Amino acid sequence: MASAQVQLPHNLHAILKEGDSQIDASCDNLIENLQAGIFLNQNKLKFWVDRLLLANAFDIHAKGLIIYGGHDPSCWQWDTVGAVLLRIDWLDVRGKFPAKNLTPGMVYQVSFVLMMKDGEYGFANHPVNFELAIPNYHETIERKEDLSKLPKNKWTKVRVGEFITSCNMTGNLEISMFEHGPQLKGGLIVNKIEIRPVRRQCQN
Repeated sequence: MASAQVQLPHNLHAILKEGDSQIDASCDNLIENLQAGIFLNQNKLKFWVDRLLLANAFDIHAKGLIIYGGHDPSCWQWDTVGAVLLRIDWLDVRGKFPAKNLTPGMVYQVSFVLMMKDGEYGFANHPVNFELAIPNYHETIERKEDLSKLPKNKWTKVRVGEFITSCNMTGNLEISMFEHGPQLKGGLIVNKIEIRPVRRQCQN
């Protein structure tokens, strides 16, 4: 009886259809399995349920992102931790995510998870642009970050922005990181984009 009373995560059945392995939505330990996380779309996404907020959370792994020059081995190298920038001038990394899969009534934070290696170059005094376009919003969140100031050889979350979800959100979040200056740059590793619930929307 207790398991029947558990409220299923938002849009769960549609999300599970994208799973890399089959999960029975009626099994007794479903919530525990979802809190541990499952991979979607051939390991390009990870989905899980936040234990405290009971809200959907997602990672878009590097291979699920659109990376300019990503298939050119002279520009980018791919390994188990993500996409390693070797040498490029036109830095452009973008991701899209369907807003309908996010739990309504939550404040979500979107961040890139990045690492700057020793010997990185081309980033000092050339801030990188971060943008977040949200469906049903009339403006884009924009900010800049000097990635040369990030700790070296350490994964760092670079926040793009926060937004509130609603029941009628449609379309895609559009998340981007770019710097189109002419100077060559390298030494950056792109691991993933995190889409995390951070708190419930305050009710007045």
